[in-house]
Amino acid sequence: MTQILLIHGMYMNASSWGDWGVRAKAAGHSTHALEWPGHDGDPAALRANPPEELKTLSFGQLVDHHEAQIRALHAQDAVLVGHSIGGLLVQALLARGIGRAGVAICPAPPQGVLSLRPDFLRANAPHTNVFAKRKPLNMSAKRFHYCFANSVSRADSDALWAKWCTPESRAVPLSTTGKEGKVDAGAVTQPLLVFGGTNDHLIPASLAKKVSARYATAEYREIPGGDHFVCNEPGWEKLADDVFAWVGSHK
Repeated sequence: MTQILLIHGMYMNASSWGDWGVRAKAAGHSTHALEWPGHDGDPAALRANPPEELKTLSFGQLVDHHEAQIRALHAQDAVLVGHSIGGLLVQALLARGIGRAGVAICPAPPQGVLSLRPDFLRANAPHTNVFAKRKPLNMSAKRFHYCFANSVSRADSDALWAKWCTPESRAVPLSTTGKEGKVDAGAVTQPLLVFGGTNDHLIPASLAKKVSARYATAEYREIPGGDHFVCNEPGWEKLADDVFAWVGSHK
């Protein structure tokens, strides 16, 4: 049995991995979903009253927080699976020697890896206001449809937003553009699987491919028609099965 640690991204919390845990168990793996500070709880309640931690939470704090959680679990040899900023956390943790392999799904890029695609710039614009970085950001249902769930109908996207979307710290993405977002590519010697979605506005497939190309041990795969919410939309099962099959081949 392989131990898998699941790391969510922005606007989500650990409960979003629930179905993945059930499917992983059926595939012969054990899982534990790691939580970010200020994200635990009912998403609707969090949107109504954003936690104080979201005023100052940065990417560097997240890396330290996740390393501490993993060490407390004595799980430094687990396989790390992360989505979006969670995928960048996988990269940073592997570079610290945490985890024996990693999977980064639609991963945020480390410092210095950029995209100038208009859809990427539009999707990430709310995170670039340095003067508002201490003000937690509540993503609207309309914006969620553009940034996350653009491959489904607006009605289906709105239901997904209501169920899963949490408020977020603006300082997390802002801090990835500086020294907190640096990842030593040469320090990542573990196997790494990177997925990019061809219909992803937030992390275009071309950007995910650039992320993969940084690491000598990485393999890149594309998800045809995949948007940014591939881990929780209809069809997520195939992605999960592909991940678990890869994990099983890297025992």
